[in-house]
Amino acid sequence: MAEGKRSTLPLGVTVVAGALAALVPPGCLDSREAPKTDAEYGECTSCHGEANRSGDALARSAPPIDLLGQTAPGYPGVGAHAIHLYASATHGAVACDECHTVPDDVDAPGHADDKRPAELVFGALAKTGRREPSYDPNRRTCVDSYCHSDARPVWSEPKSSSQACGSCHGLPPPAPHPQSENCSACHGDVIDAERRFLAPERHVDGKVDYVAGDCSLCHGGSENAAPPLDTSGNDDITAMGVGAHQAHLFGGENARPVACDECHRVPATVAEPTHADGLPAELSFSGVATSGEFSASFDASSATCSTYCHAPSPNDPHASPVWNEPVTLECTSCHGAPPPAPHPQMTACSLCHADVVDGDDRTIVDRDLHVNGTVEVAFDTACNACHGGENAAPPLDVAGNARTTFDGVGAHQTHVLGTERSRAVPCGECHVVPGDVFDPGHMDTDRPAEVVFSGTASINGAMPVYENGTCGSTPCHGAVFPDGHPSGGSNTTPIWTRVDGSETTCGSCHSIPPPPPHPLPTYPCSQCHGNIAEDLTFTRPELHVDGIVTFAIE
Repeated sequence: MAEGKRSTLPLGVTVVAGALAALVPPGCLDSREAPKTDAEYGECTSCHGEANRSGDALARSAPPIDLLGQTAPGYPGVGAHAIHLYASATHGAVACDECHTVPDDVDAPGHADDKRPAELVFGALAKTGRREPSYDPNRRTCVDSYCHSDARPVWSEPKSSSQACGSCHGLPPPAPHPQSENCSACHGDVIDAERRFLAPERHVDGKVDYVAGDCSLCHGGSENAAPPLDTSGNDDITAMGVGAHQAHLFGGENARPVACDECHRVPATVAEPTHADGLPAELSFSGVATSGEFSASFDASSATCSTYCHAPSPNDPHASPVWNEPVTLECTSCHGAPPPAPHPQMTACSLCHADVVDGDDRTIVDRDLHVNGTVEVAFDTACNACHGGENAAPPLDVAGNARTTFDGVGAHQTHVLGTERSRAVPCGECHVVPGDVFDPGHMDTDRPAEVVFSGTASINGAMPVYENGTCGSTPCHGAVFPDGHPSGGSNTTPIWTRVDGSETTCGSCHSIPPPPPHPLPTYPCSQCHGNIAEDLTFTRPELHVDGIVTFAIE
């Protein structure tokens, strides 16, 4: 330093260079090209710190003792220097240059060139997370520093490490941090379950350390990653965080296991956005839940889902069970048995879904094919696969009935096979015969099957109807006779389910002979009708009740 040059000491005392040289330690005013050695840094302790203290040279140079010779933390020159400079059970050592510019020389700018307090020039750690730290000398607090987050501890009132946990962040921190107090679940490399730090040097170091790869550290258990336990430690199904997770994950006798990502987005890492950003967990439905163009959603107020899974048929909406109320789901919990039209109105499920349901029409034989977003249909397209036996007409009917007293059975076989007195009646004269099993009008309405008359049943201007178990106004049974003449029949509206021979005896449809203008019985029937013998038996029954009055046969 040139003679006469002036310098300012930490205490604000101005002296000439000669006097200054007598006050400062040898070497403090020397300029240095190379980095200081430990011994040279030790010279700083002549103004602050203690030369005999443990630690490196910079640590020994920090207060206490401060420039006033004080050692009590209540003096701002002392404060919490020691807590920061030395590692503890809760944090690693904080380097001097994280708060101050460490000078190369005693007269370096910013070192001893102005009044106390010392300038604070925060380093990278305090600025982590785009923080803009500052020091409030009036309140003696740091503001907006990463190290203390939004807390403002008083510099001259330092707390011990036993008081520190929870002073800088909540336990747990507020959302979007997971609302669990089990710190070790995510930070197990740093802290244990008793909140004892395993690696304090990794705490307040500018990086949040996570334990990666094991979802069940925060939720779930030994079986899988789904609750119980939830992130709040609940294990009862009535807790919203628990609910029916396991019922979905394992499936059951009647349903396949549901993958986690069908209801939630499964993160690749714990730190992914929307993963651990607060409760309740977001539901992001995909896969089966959105089948059939379903707009799946969850109603938190009722704790129910609106998904394909619990209401697969748009014509048969079912409310889902309450998420956190235990319930056993039956066959009719999600769809009718059978579902409403246009589903076939029959309960013989195995006829069409044999790959899924057993012959008892209840037991699921392959749960992976049930509630999988696809209606698994596999059936024989032959008509008698659902009804009929040797031919397509009942018995059996679609409900499995075989007795003629059931409406679905009745006199089908009498008509389809014919008798010794009448022709066989084609199915299409009473029903619309579908070209395909799924044609409109075939299986898309409730029973009974539609009766749509045609052919013989509609000749002579007849307008036949089927109601109350009988056919009315049909020429087949003589209710309508040629040219509007009366038939004289004793039973022109026979009962469909009475198949004991009493409904269609000779004379039931028309009298013998029919009333005038039919000729009186001067001659036997065979005289005019070549398909009947003299004993009134038919030689050609296929020509009787065919809509044509047969006379001579060529």
